[in-house]
Amino acid sequence: MDTAKQWILNGTASGLAACTSHLIHHPLYTYKSQTMYHGQSFHGFWAFLKQAKDSGRLRFLYRGLPPRMLAIMPEKIMKMYAWDLSRGYISNKYPEAKYTKWIIAGAFAGAATTVVGCPSERIMVLSQVRKQGFVQVIKDQGLKGLYKGWTATLYRDILFNITLFTTRELFKEQYKSKKGKTDLNVVESIVLGLVPGFLAAVIGCPHDVVKTRMQGAKLDTPYRSCSTIFFDILRNEGPRNLMKGLIPRLIAVPSMMAWFVALDEEFKKRI
Repeated sequence: MDTAKQWILNGTASGLAACTSHLIHHPLYTYKSQTMYHGQSFHGFWAFLKQAKDSGRLRFLYRGLPPRMLAIMPEKIMKMYAWDLSRGYISNKYPEAKYTKWIIAGAFAGAATTVVGCPSERIMVLSQVRKQGFVQVIKDQGLKGLYKGWTATLYRDILFNITLFTTRELFKEQYKSKKGKTDLNVVESIVLGLVPGFLAAVIGCPHDVVKTRMQGAKLDTPYRSCSTIFFDILRNEGPRNLMKGLIPRLIAVPSMMAWFVALDEEFKKRI
């Protein structure tokens, strides 16, 4: 098959997998942002669900969905292209490389994700915690306002993707060897992605809290750097607050990423 055509088909597969998985999990992302920014307890989620259902305000759970759905396809396409291309290049250049290629490819995947992911998350978080969006950001801060929190997003996504992809590849390799398999079905792929997703979610949580604090701040708030917010939380709120929102993150992120990567691989098998 022509290389350009294959890239287009692979990109379409990644985009469809991303949209499907995020649509299912977006309500948990809404609550994660609320928890990280406002400090709500996870028990409040169930009370809020009941209250939202009784008052007919379930659409609140999908606040910020449109900008994420617009960006999620190119974001995840860039993630998987960076992962596939860098892993393939290292494999061809250094056939003996194993863990190294997974770590480097995971880092490239994380960095590539932030190019599109940071602006869409900025708008999503503002929508979720302040009912503000793209128009207000552009009007008050210009295009650079879309990249507020980029440093924290970069740290989070590099750590997250190195952990996710490396541990997932290890799990797959061990599972195939034990079962004598050369390929996995979609259910096996999802299950094998859950534990790597949990580990990645924990490791990326502190920078996710910092990112959410930066992106959810009032538009007229003076700029504070990633390191300033990080150490401010440590000094004034304690280390535990760097893990605020971990429970909804542990439910949403591992499940979504396991679904996404498994569906991405499954779609690509069929094209």
